[in-house]
Amino acid sequence: MFKVIGLLWFMLLSAFTEQALANMNNSGKVLFILSADKHGYYLPEVVEPYQHIINNGYSVEFASPDGRPGRPVAYKLLSKQAQADYKIMRKNSNIDLPTPLKSIQPKDYIAFYVPGGAGPMFDLAGHPEMARLSLAFLAQDKIISAVCHGPAAFVDIKNADGNYLVSGLKVTAKSNAEEGRWARQNYAFLLQDKLQAQGAQFTYTSPGEPYVIHDNGVLTGQNPKSALPTAIVLVKLLQKDRS
Repeated sequence: MFKVIGLLWFMLLSAFTEQALANMNNSGKVLFILSADKHGYYLPEVVEPYQHIINNGYSVEFASPDGRPGRPVAYKLLSKQAQADYKIMRKNSNIDLPTPLKSIQPKDYIAFYVPGGAGPMFDLAGHPEMARLSLAFLAQDKIISAVCHGPAAFVDIKNADGNYLVSGLKVTAKSNAEEGRWARQNYAFLLQDKLQAQGAQFTYTSPGEPYVIHDNGVLTGQNPKSALPTAIVLVKLLQKDRS
């Protein structure tokens, strides 16, 4: 009799524990959108935000324009801990086999995040899938976020009224003062100029200093130093929405 009761108690406790763990791991899924362009995405702007988000009970899925993995750059700039985290990330996520953007359904995610690097300036800027996803996420009161050159994903997007997505919003991105000769010679535009031309209230701080701004569902960070702070703000906003 006591053995049966003990067995039942163990089964109930196990079920409760499994359900608690499931709840922790099902807080919601954040979509990371990577550039697949040959110029690459900036790995330090991926690893720390990813780690912070999953450490707070959320899951992450990676996507790229056509499902190609793209080219991670600046691995050597990762700390030893971040390098170890990246190794685990490659085992536990689909970063090496991203989902094509056309397959993404906004209802399946609670937010998206676009890291920078030179790549987004070439393949995410003006991409029709970025327009579809950005407008759909905002329509569903979900956060869209990007850092450094990642906000290139938000340019040239117009809403149903014909206004630019960023018009009237406070946003930031890599500032003109942080762009070097290569960028000025190879990019079709500078982000500060483009965002301002499309009506954004572009705000920024000193070069190389972290800066994050959130306005009406659009969360942006200025530069690589802003990547983790952007993820921290994103998690706080998600937790606030959940409470």
